[in-house]
Amino acid sequence: MNRSMTGLSLAAGALVVVAVLPAVGEARQIGPTVDLCAEINSPQSGDELILAPGEYQGPCAIRRGGALGAPLVIRAADPAQRPRIVYGGSSSNVFEVRASHVTIRGLEFGPSQREVDAVRIFGGNDVTIEDCLFSRLGGIAVVANHFSVVGLVVRRNVIRDSQATAMYFGCHDGVGCTVTGLLVERNLIQGVTAPDPEIGYGVQVKLNSVGIVRNNVIVNTKGPGIMVYGSRTTSGGSVIERNVTIGSRTASGIVIGGGPAIVRNNIATSNEQAGVDLEDYKRRGLVRDVVVANNTVYRNRGGGIGVPDSEFSGVMIVNNAAEAPAGTQVYPAAQAGLRMAGNVDCTAGPCFTNPEQQDFSPFAGSRLNGAGVFLDDASMPREDFFRVRRSTSSPTAGAIERPAGPLSLTLEP
Repeated sequence: MNRSMTGLSLAAGALVVVAVLPAVGEARQIGPTVDLCAEINSPQSGDELILAPGEYQGPCAIRRGGALGAPLVIRAADPAQRPRIVYGGSSSNVFEVRASHVTIRGLEFGPSQREVDAVRIFGGNDVTIEDCLFSRLGGIAVVANHFSVVGLVVRRNVIRDSQATAMYFGCHDGVGCTVTGLLVERNLIQGVTAPDPEIGYGVQVKLNSVGIVRNNVIVNTKGPGIMVYGSRTTSGGSVIERNVTIGSRTASGIVIGGGPAIVRNNIATSNEQAGVDLEDYKRRGLVRDVVVANNTVYRNRGGGIGVPDSEFSGVMIVNNAAEAPAGTQVYPAAQAGLRMAGNVDCTAGPCFTNPEQQDFSPFAGSRLNGAGVFLDDASMPREDFFRVRRSTSSPTAGAIERPAGPLSLTLEP
């Protein structure tokens, strides 16, 4: 029996209507004719709300969550036919999350009006946004910048033709809120524009917010594909690994505005400025304890890997493979606060199998083979971009250890 329906029973010879509600942990499937927001926030809907294909009317403030290990799940019935959440107004956001332990899976959002975000997290820990499609948004796809959030997961989403920064985590001043325990992985971002003076980032992790950004493909953004602002404390730090950033129109592929941070096994190509750029943002003096290891940087118009012109410390640039146009700097000059080893200048000779076809593998006889140095340091990658085990004696420089073929610019490189 469908427990979300009203049941009938006989008591003392009379017909009695009995409301049979979903038990805790039960799932309920709904169609697009219902009041979606009422269903989400009703305890009678159970812990899993399954949306049949179709268009559902937004907006909705999600005020009901689940429990640790048993989140409220709002998901598509059929991942191949995502239910689309429609909202044409401008006075709210499509979804506003105001509860903890919430998972949103397999839905579609967009288009939306200017500055109308798809999923804005106002508060709540243990929130997951996964397998969703965001297209032609006038605002941000996923944003958390109101109250501090712990345990935010954003994975396997597709964001296309965004008119604003695609993902934004934390408060700009690093005081009003932070996002910690952040995981951003296996997302595909294709096309970010933004009106001036907005920057138009792919993924932005603000001051004092900390997380892992890995296995994302970010193409054709206005601003940096990825920017991490660092932290005023030296405990913990962000890891940026195995990402592909291609074609920022105004900025570098990856920008590190402060540490601690580990930047490893990334591929950055065809960006307007550098491939990987360490920048002393607002002269905060936070560029310290930054490791840039085993990245592949190719034909970024402003140069290869850069460091700030102000004072910095504890920066290590190791085992990278970089090529840059004539007249630009491939690597920074030796200076105080900087350690460099095992890097290869691919401007001096060919390194990659077929970079024009996105094959950045070393070919037989490549200058990258065995050019790296082994460092017994936890920040150094023991696997390459494709999760291939690296040599412990003479690792290959760059993101790819051995021939592997062209990149697949999909959710999972």
